[in-house]
Amino acid sequence: MKHLALDRTSQTPLYRQLHQEIARQIRTGEINVGTRLPSVRGLARTLSVSPITVVQAYNALTADGLIHATVGRGTFAGGYTPELVPSRDLVTPVPEERQDFHPATPVHLRAPRITAMQALLRPGRRPGVISLAGGTPDPSLFPLRSLGRLWSRVMAVEDPRFLQYGSPQGDYHLRTWVADHCQSIGIKAGPEDILVTSGSQQALDLVARTFVGPGDFVLVESPTFSTALDILEGRGAKLAGIPVDKDGARVDIATSLVERYRPRLLYTIPTAHNPTGTTMTEDRRRQLAALGRRHNLLIFEDDTCSEFAYDGEAPQAIKAHDTSGHVIFVLSFSKTVIPGLRVGCVVAHGPILARLIEAKLLADRFTSPLIQRTLWRYLSSHQYTRDLRTARDTYRRRRDAMLRVLKETMPAEIGWTHPSAGFNMWLQLPDGLSAPDVFEEGLKEGVACAMGDLCLPHVPPPSGLRISFADNHEEVAAEGIRRLARAIKGLLTRAKGEERDAEFVTTV
Repeated sequence: MKHLALDRTSQTPLYRQLHQEIARQIRTGEINVGTRLPSVRGLARTLSVSPITVVQAYNALTADGLIHATVGRGTFAGGYTPELVPSRDLVTPVPEERQDFHPATPVHLRAPRITAMQALLRPGRRPGVISLAGGTPDPSLFPLRSLGRLWSRVMAVEDPRFLQYGSPQGDYHLRTWVADHCQSIGIKAGPEDILVTSGSQQALDLVARTFVGPGDFVLVESPTFSTALDILEGRGAKLAGIPVDKDGARVDIATSLVERYRPRLLYTIPTAHNPTGTTMTEDRRRQLAALGRRHNLLIFEDDTCSEFAYDGEAPQAIKAHDTSGHVIFVLSFSKTVIPGLRVGCVVAHGPILARLIEAKLLADRFTSPLIQRTLWRYLSSHQYTRDLRTARDTYRRRRDAMLRVLKETMPAEIGWTHPSAGFNMWLQLPDGLSAPDVFEEGLKEGVACAMGDLCLPHVPPPSGLRISFADNHEEVAAEGIRRLARAIKGLLTRAKGEERDAEFVTTV
């Protein structure tokens, strides 16, 4: 492999530059088919980049059919063909007309962060490893019996015609409940302003496919939800990051970015922010709504679990301050009920909602009517309120316990957020300590966490980790934090020893 030049001043992400340059060398024959490529660690050291950058580039090249990996042997240029497999007699021959399928077929959509996250989190499922990486609700709190009874009731008493091909906008009963919920939190909306989606992730995908085109700028918080970054970049958007502090996204910086880039969309998680757990102040929410109105900017407000606010009621939604229809409010029932239901809702008005309904028709036509009707019956029951209270109290105890253990065990160089809502918090790492190094050292100690680098719309720094407290009992999470603290202390000790050695060599 010839020299790989990366432009660190370019707006093109480093992994994309690396992907494009290796792809060029393979296509031009500078790298011959069958050539073994450097390992992820080796190439990362050579280029002075994060291993995540190399993983993302290699994933993209694999999707293009330009490279393949063989367990125990390495990564090689060229797609899978019989000539590259050592034991040809053990392989089913590939028909000639199919051998060039991967190289000849362009790939227009990739998910490098999601793919990397899934690959890196597999070790967390090993026996004996404590995972603090999930960011998911506790399955023991799922209302399985209630939903099971209601499911049977719906099947027994409802007119079967409701199970026909449904309206793309969603079940009227569920939309009425959502509209009433919106009214209770200050958002003016009726059932006609609601679109039911297959989770909040589909809602973002519909918005991105409808309103964002290649080359459009999109503002996102930094850090933010890694899947959102993949969805937006998959549309060819250029991302610009808004720093997040203890009061949420810095609206003053967002204002300057809007004036500079004239973005098409701004994506924000103002309550229960993922990955930091912070909550945006009321004043900033008002400012953000005014920013959208002043600059004709669409704002996507992602509300995954504001019901899990631990230090008093969450502030009113940004949408509650929206007088011009520039805010698209999205809520989800994945955290508050069950992720497997895959139900979310978009609250929008006028032409914006009409365009999204059209996009829903093209995507999957409608969300399951049976699931929607069952969910509506559950949300309308007193049991939902009781279950929500139990879950909120449980998660608050787990958050408080994790904060105590962090204070007791973490070295002074490490900082962390105080999550006021949601499931996650952010550990800020000091200069010289990278998230990949902490991740790998943590696995050696038997703990897995989520690398914050994947939550950034730009190349680190700042570097950090996302840790989650919702899906582990207090004693299990406490042991996980103690293991993580040992890993970090070990890395800091080695780093200080290397500094002393460097100083000694310099003075001698």
